[in-house]
Amino acid sequence: MPSKPSRSHQYKFSGWTFLIGLAVVAAMVVANKYHLFDRYEYDVSDLRMYWHAVPKTTGLIDIAAIDDKSIAELGQWPWPRSTMAKFQRALTDYKVAVVGYDVLFSEQDNFDAARASLVDRLKKTGATQITANALIGEANDQAFADAIKAQGRTILAYSFGTLDAAGRSKGLIEQGFITDIVAPAPLEYNLAFVAPRVAPKLLGSKWYRPPTQILNQAARSTGYVPIDSDPDGVMRAQIMVARFHQAYRVPLSLAVLKALAGDDASLKLSFRELGEQKIVIQTPAAQTQFPVNEHGQMLINFRGPEGTFPHYSITDIINHRVPKNDLAGKIVMVGETARGGGDRFNTPEGGDFPGVEIHANAIDDILQGDVITRSGNNVFETLAGEVLGILMVLAASFFPAALTAFTALSMAAAYILLVRQLLWHDHHLVGVVYPLLMLISSYLVMAGFRYYEESKDKRYLRHAFEHYLHPSVIAQLVDHPEQLKLGGDRRVVSILFADLVNYTGLTERTDPVALVTMLNDYMTEMTDRILDSGGVVDKIRGDGIMAFWGAPVDMPNHARVAVDTALAMLTELKKLNASDPRFKNVDIGIGIATGEAIAGNFGGVNRFDYSVIGDTVNLASRLEELTRKFKCHLLVNRETVIKAVGGNYVKRDIGLVRVKGKQNAVEVVEVAGQANDGVDPEVYNKFAHLSELLQAGNADAARAELIELQRKHPNDGVIHMYADRFAELKELPREMLFEFDTK
Repeated sequence: MPSKPSRSHQYKFSGWTFLIGLAVVAAMVVANKYHLFDRYEYDVSDLRMYWHAVPKTTGLIDIAAIDDKSIAELGQWPWPRSTMAKFQRALTDYKVAVVGYDVLFSEQDNFDAARASLVDRLKKTGATQITANALIGEANDQAFADAIKAQGRTILAYSFGTLDAAGRSKGLIEQGFITDIVAPAPLEYNLAFVAPRVAPKLLGSKWYRPPTQILNQAARSTGYVPIDSDPDGVMRAQIMVARFHQAYRVPLSLAVLKALAGDDASLKLSFRELGEQKIVIQTPAAQTQFPVNEHGQMLINFRGPEGTFPHYSITDIINHRVPKNDLAGKIVMVGETARGGGDRFNTPEGGDFPGVEIHANAIDDILQGDVITRSGNNVFETLAGEVLGILMVLAASFFPAALTAFTALSMAAAYILLVRQLLWHDHHLVGVVYPLLMLISSYLVMAGFRYYEESKDKRYLRHAFEHYLHPSVIAQLVDHPEQLKLGGDRRVVSILFADLVNYTGLTERTDPVALVTMLNDYMTEMTDRILDSGGVVDKIRGDGIMAFWGAPVDMPNHARVAVDTALAMLTELKKLNASDPRFKNVDIGIGIATGEAIAGNFGGVNRFDYSVIGDTVNLASRLEELTRKFKCHLLVNRETVIKAVGGNYVKRDIGLVRVKGKQNAVEVVEVAGQANDGVDPEVYNKFAHLSELLQAGNADAARAELIELQRKHPNDGVIHMYADRFAELKELPREMLFEFDTK
């Protein structure tokens, strides 16, 4: 081998490729830290969630819409509370189950402000409150409050100031917001367990904007209405827990569900450092629970575009134009849907989406147990991206181009299947953009560099091996240079020796020129079978062939390939026997041994050869010679049979054989052919029965079985050898041992 052995190690590990790959991974980590991929992740996540048909709604939720029709009939919004009182009384008539207002009633009715001034003036004249009410009329807010209280299960909304993870308020308090709680306090979780390290991750505020006191006291409870869009301006999630005044508060959607569950229902909150974050709606009869992420957010699984939930104009409800059965027993969410009304948002199901219908979707998700969570910190995909990047760096540093590409595709497919499983079976949305971009970018950069490097190495390998290896083997080495260790390597290989039977007699009766031609034709057919199988023809000496599999490149199941090749050689010889008179009486013996050997370059500086040496080589040669003793064509050691996984052969265990120069006996097996290829298995099955009798210690039955085998198969060499040994032994061993004084 030309000097430059250190090049072989570049196929094991490419240092420059490794460093370049680490640089790519580091660059991607920095880019992800600055959220450069978030926008793309949001878009891809929307496609993943809504590319197929979404579940239908429960049919339990309707929307009472402050729509264009209602505004046209009832006047400009906001309407007087007297109108809202009529609407509320109509809902009571319809026997709705729960009413949830996605509307803020944080200011006194305009009429009531003027009315209060008139009442004060009348009282100064000596009029009583009853007289004043009779003269001016009932207060609008009071009428609305009375209607709310009469319905019994109405939830009003309030809003928070700016929510942040630290619970701090940013900027000045806006008009209408207060820091003190108005009684009754906003609905909170009945039981909350929040680990100390988790609490800072929950969003909170220092101020809020509650309903007016009279309405607040009349409502069943109040829930906040969060505005929580993603950085790209699309609302995909709802905050299900917020910290306010040392308590964990409940959103409007969950307050509605608690009211639906009944007076005995309670809300439980569980946030642990290790484990799931969940919310539980508990009743004496059952419980409903759903997961949220570490920030208390629930990803909304939208049921469809605007209008998926039934919309009814408030004016139609007030005037009882809606069939009673359409609203009876339903959750009715009240909110603005009029174009230009302001309470509309961008969502994955389209822009300008009514906010009230977002709440309806959230409620429906919880009712159906179809809640999807999305990590607020993206820890999983960040870690996955870094792991995939490092694995890609290692693969591209150690593997050749084809295997590197396969590894990249395999890892990408595995990750896609994993996140698909997490989404559709575990209801957990995990990002794909950063991990896959990490994988793809690191692969492309490193593959390009490796292509440049390997093109130089392949030219070197071709030049180095063209002196002594078959071109097909050189091609394998070029494609798999990482499997070659120049200078010698311990490998498990399968080695074949094949010789013509009675070659000396053949040379005596054949003209030398004709003999050379005959041998050339014979060797061409035999070596073609070996080379076609991927084996290496090591030596051709006279009539003998030495070949091996498993070096210089690894070969899966090389023992089976060696046996199949030997049987193909015997089949080819049968064809020559039948078609060419020169081969009419030609026969061969083949021995195969599988085991450890040293594969490498052996010879001098000016004359060298790639070959294998070791005890396994000697054993294969001895097995070939033993085919004359046992008068069979193919003998292999037991290790070959064990490692020939998947081979379906007609074979028989001959027993232990000890040859001259060897202390240890070797288990020898005759392989007669492939199953169902014309070989009669009868003698081999009966011989197996004979072996079973010997192993069981049933000597008399074994002798009787052997006599029967001899009678039916008088020319079988193995049976003849057994008969000789049976005659020599008074007591038969459980496993037959044959010893030979010659090599």
